[in-house]
Amino acid sequence: NMNDIILFLKEEGEATLNDNYKNCCLTLIAHGSTFELKIKDSLNCEYSETFPKTDNYEDLHKYVSERFSEWEKEYIQGEAKTLEEVMQERLEQKKAEEEAQEEKNSEALINYINSGDENFYADCLVYYENKKNLSNSLNKLIHTEIENYSKSQLKIAIVLKTVYDKKLYEVQGYKNIYDYANNEFNIARGTVSNWLMIVNNFCTLNEQTGFYNLDERLKDFSITQLVLLRQLTIEQIEELGITSDLSTRNLKALIKEKLNINAIATSVKPDIDASALPDNPEDEEELYEEADAIDNAMNEPEEIHESEELHKEQEEHPMEKVKLRLMFTGGSELSDTQIVFLNKFLTSQPKTRI
Repeated sequence: NMNDIILFLKEEGEATLNDNYKNCCLTLIAHGSTFELKIKDSLNCEYSETFPKTDNYEDLHKYVSERFSEWEKEYIQGEAKTLEEVMQERLEQKKAEEEAQEEKNSEALINYINSGDENFYADCLVYYENKKNLSNSLNKLIHTEIENYSKSQLKIAIVLKTVYDKKLYEVQGYKNIYDYANNEFNIARGTVSNWLMIVNNFCTLNEQTGFYNLDERLKDFSITQLVLLRQLTIEQIEELGITSDLSTRNLKALIKEKLNINAIATSVKPDIDASALPDNPEDEEELYEEADAIDNAMNEPEEIHESEELHKEQEEHPMEKVKLRLMFTGGSELSDTQIVFLNKFLTSQPKTRI
């Protein structure tokens, strides 16, 4: 509507004719006896075309169409492409240039962190004065380092499994894989146990090389995720729809749902040799502790609130102290670790007292 256009020109100094014409914003600005057609593309680059001022809408439409067509031809420079294709190419080119500059700044930042040499940081100082740029770069750096660390851990786990299979720790003068890993590399016993379980469950042995390879279906999972998944089969992982992009919280929820066991508690420590059982020490990393809690929560005795009648009855008819108390909620599926523990415990008791 020409009246609306004139009104906006008087009140605002400009009027938007179309905010998305071929991915461009067209704005009209009045200058004395001429109109200026301002064209802004998807890169926010602005271009200007002029034509005589008019109060007639048909003339205005004609001038705008002609000027835009002339600008469009110049914009694509005679290439056999549409305006949208050229704009997309330029957008991708600009993005590539920004990513290259970001990579250069990130490299300078890493060199500065490693060396403390301010000459590295001077080149990107202005860029990193923006907290968002600094935060994004450091976030990317941490992700990269964690990914590299995770891959390194998996390699160590695979090599340790071969050392374990071939008892190569004995060559170094150790009685078992745990002492070997702890004394040589300061790797905790629980971590070794988890790693060996991962390789045993999710890797296949290459008979020719003597080393293991992670199943292709799990190649995108980090070792941290594999630790959480170590008691599921690959088929169960696929059945639950577990993917490597799941958050740790969602991953744990799915695992707990599958295991379907809330707690296993003991009132006293069983009088058995626990050295053969998978060991997950209390001082291990929090992530591993939470994973172990699903199938190895055996540290806290269950609290029992006894009534006076029950207490009196127990005094009159004393019973042997409870050796083991099991609590199941929502199912009775046991993990491999729990089955091993129960078998060890039950077989250690005199048959007349079981």
